[in-house]
Amino acid sequence: MSKDTKVIVAVVAALVLPIAAGALFEWPGWVTGVLIAVLLVAGGFAALRPDKHFGPRRRPGWQEDVFQPPVDPEPRHVPVTPPPPASRPVTSVRLPSSVEGIPFTLSCTVLWHQQANGHAEPGALAVQAVLHRARQVARAHHPEEDTTVHHALAAALSTATPDGSNTVRAWAVDLAVTIDEEHSIYLRELVRLRRERLLGELRIENERAVRSYLGEDVLASVGSTVVWWLAKDSSKVQETVDLIGSLARLSAAANDKEIDEAFEHLVPADQRPARDEPFHGNGFAGPGVFVVDSAGVVDSPAEPMETPESLLPDPEDDGNALFGRTLVDALDKHGHPDLADKARDRYGVDEWAPQNETADDGPVDDHREDTGDSDDPDDPATPSKG
Repeated sequence: MSKDTKVIVAVVAALVLPIAAGALFEWPGWVTGVLIAVLLVAGGFAALRPDKHFGPRRRPGWQEDVFQPPVDPEPRHVPVTPPPPASRPVTSVRLPSSVEGIPFTLSCTVLWHQQANGHAEPGALAVQAVLHRARQVARAHHPEEDTTVHHALAAALSTATPDGSNTVRAWAVDLAVTIDEEHSIYLRELVRLRRERLLGELRIENERAVRSYLGEDVLASVGSTVVWWLAKDSSKVQETVDLIGSLARLSAAANDKEIDEAFEHLVPADQRPARDEPFHGNGFAGPGVFVVDSAGVVDSPAEPMETPESLLPDPEDDGNALFGRTLVDALDKHGHPDLADKARDRYGVDEWAPQNETADDGPVDDHREDTGDSDDPDDPATPSKG
């Protein structure tokens, strides 16, 4: 700012400021005049005072000094750029997984900074430190989690960490984690079998639930079976009524029992069970039963098969009475008293006594001593009496 400009600014300030202050504070006019005079004198004195120069005085004829920045008394700290890390590639290293016998395969680049001297192979220390950390991470993952374990290893190995002897600080980059093709095929087959087994178990559980629902609820009785069938389509009432016989057969078959007599008249006559023709066991069958041959073929014989009684002699024939007695004795002798009783009833053994039956006082000795005495009058050895 030039000297004239400073004078003008001082005069204007000396006039404006007192007048504004007097109007604001309502000073008397003489006070405002005195204040203006004082300010004009002070401003003129300040404007006419010569400037002060700091620094060396310039002599006449000297050129203007070139500005030089001030010198910092303390030198600044310049950061030292560390040397690039050493590196070593690592390929096809097996890492244990959570499943024994199925490892991960790791490939990476190990980087390290040496912190202390005295070891001939700092690179080996760096690789050992990185692989030790990698094994701890991989051991907690399943082989099927190859993508997850890749991210976990990348996060764990990307931090420079000192080894156990604090000789190097090592980390790893460019990681690649894979599973051998043989193990991958095994895992895929294992997953497929596990899914099939799960689906099979679900199918079995569903089938059991359906069987339980049908057997214990739907087919528990003829009434519940009819209601179940009608609930499928409530508009088919007459059709359901016509099917009551078939539904009764279905309910009886589901519960392993005969058709309820109350619904038996609704079953066609040719499909009703033959109640008066019971099944005969021991290889013999009555009329209308099925026979299974040795080849497993089910057949219905055209003629009724013979019963055990039909193979025995006719009890009405008197000539078979001796056979009946012999049969009773044989059954008693072999420990079948129940069958012996049936044979007695059939042949009427108790109604007649056999000939030559021995007396109660003991058996007769057929081997007598030949004393020469004979009761036979025709025997020549018998002496004549008188």
